[in-house]
Amino acid sequence: MKATQSKSIKKVAELMRELDFCMFTTFSQDGGMYARPMSNNRKVEFDGDVWFFSGLDTRKMAEIEANPHVHLSYVDPKSMVFVSMSGKVKIVKDKAKKRELWDKELERWFKEGPDGDDVVLLKVQPTTVAYWSKDGEDQLTLE
Repeated sequence: MKATQSKSIKKVAELMRELDFCMFTTFSQDGGMYARPMSNNRKVEFDGDVWFFSGLDTRKMAEIEANPHVHLSYVDPKSMVFVSMSGKVKIVKDKAKKRELWDKELERWFKEGPDGDDVVLLKVQPTTVAYWSKDGEDQLTLE
């Protein structure tokens, strides 16, 4: 990783510390796009990947299995921070990783906890990240 790319990833991580929810957009089977709010729980620092928990039996999972390309849009109008990411998703079923990233608040959606058979992680690996803030803007390509 180039030094400037590493510096840019650190800048995105800094901006994302206060951004909890994004609109997570997948491609529907009819060729359209479908967005839904998703939380990264502000617990996982951006290091080039973004992690989310999901249930297996969802529209989102069917769309990801058909087309792993996604878009994430984060917005905090109060602090004037905007982050846009495009990339691919990998479905991760690793129990140790699920336990590592687990937060008690997730029990609201996943009653069985991180070891539930229906619980998976979505690892978004962005290929393009753009951000805008009162301190400036940048776009980076991660590949």
